[in-house]
Amino acid sequence: MAGRRRAHSRLWLFAGLVSLAAAPRGSAQDAHYWAIQYGPVGQLVGGQLIGGVSDLSATFYNPGALSLRNESSYLLSTESVQWEMVSAEPQPGIAVFDTSSSTFGAAPSLLAGVLPRWFGDNTRLAWSFLTRQKLDVRMGQRVTDPVAGASASASEAYLDQRAHEEWAGLTFSRALSDSVGIGITWYGVYRGQRTRKELSFDAVAANGQDALAVSGVSDFEFSHYRTLAKLGAAWRTKDWHAGVSVTTPSLGAFGSGKAAYTISMTGVDANGDGRPDPPVLETATEEDLDSEYRSSWALGGGVSRRAGSTRLYASAEWYAPVERFTVLELPAGAPGASRLTQALRSVLNAGVGFEHVLSEEVSVYGAFHTDFSASEGSARTNVAVSDWDLYHFSGGLSFRFRDNRFTLGASWARGSKARPLDTPIPPEQLPEASLDREVTIRYSKVTFLLGFQFGS
Repeated sequence: MAGRRRAHSRLWLFAGLVSLAAAPRGSAQDAHYWAIQYGPVGQLVGGQLIGGVSDLSATFYNPGALSLRNESSYLLSTESVQWEMVSAEPQPGIAVFDTSSSTFGAAPSLLAGVLPRWFGDNTRLAWSFLTRQKLDVRMGQRVTDPVAGASASASEAYLDQRAHEEWAGLTFSRALSDSVGIGITWYGVYRGQRTRKELSFDAVAANGQDALAVSGVSDFEFSHYRTLAKLGAAWRTKDWHAGVSVTTPSLGAFGSGKAAYTISMTGVDANGDGRPDPPVLETATEEDLDSEYRSSWALGGGVSRRAGSTRLYASAEWYAPVERFTVLELPAGAPGASRLTQALRSVLNAGVGFEHVLSEEVSVYGAFHTDFSASEGSARTNVAVSDWDLYHFSGGLSFRFRDNRFTLGASWARGSKARPLDTPIPPEQLPEASLDREVTIRYSKVTFLLGFQFGS
């Protein structure tokens, strides 16, 4: 009887928990630096504009180029929608977890405009507002009667995550000559993030006597304010453009957050002695916590060259590592780590793009670039949720109508990562449930662009 009870307990835990605990940590990029591109042309050439930007997206890519641009647009805006897809593929032997989900909605964008020339004709001023990171995903899985032979069983899991980071900046750019410009954009940065993971499983044996119930909930949220600057220098001739940019580490101002968890287990035989362990109930909540977030140095460079009716673009950007830091302290007694942390590895991204002029009114574009994740270490303790490397392809066309320019295009990105299951109940608390097994997370994103450039 004890042996059957132990076997049932292990079977229920394995079949029930593995069927719902492997939900990926998210379907967007909060540890990628080149995931989001800005401006009508910038999105079509994959952001390869450090050495060749000629519109108001210079406020981000290279502030030094703003004073050299030859277009008179006073407002730049892009409207994009994106379709993100994420799927999980289990290891051989775990046939119960194989799922996918997708989301469709507005894509991050840039809005920028010029300011009066208060400091002379050689100086350009501009403002900008952009979304630097964005994640909004809710995954759920309800399974009825997942255990054969039980009189009743059910499991349910939800993963609710949202992360967003906005930058608001003022740009000062000055032309030193007809071909050389320098500039700086000073940004104020807001980052907010919340994550809630839930897991539950209940079963009653066919004999109507043995019952098992497991549930776990963990959640946190935080907000943080900081500031940073981006400096740039640009050089321009008729056929060649070149530039360098430097992004400073961020300087934290203040932040706050809260965290909580609850774990409950009844009828579980975790130690394998043939008898259910005593019921477990652990819960705690902490509010008014301090939060912190950091970002790294970055050094970028790029060139572009015109050859007949075609302009080629190439750029690269290196991001320095960030040592592990504490983002948020967790409640005392929380399972696993005592704090939420983040560490970022050094990353080098590069890309190429082209523009081909078909006529005075119409141009076509295409590009490819890498987008490696900077997240370092275990996904169980990192605040960042995207740790897969991405590869981006983009293309489209632009055309003029009177004094305005419109852009149509699309981009596609994909990547994958094998990682252990992620659950609010640590694997060591339920060793028979195999919660330390890995699944392969596959991610792809398609973005459709409509850009506007007024007064060009």
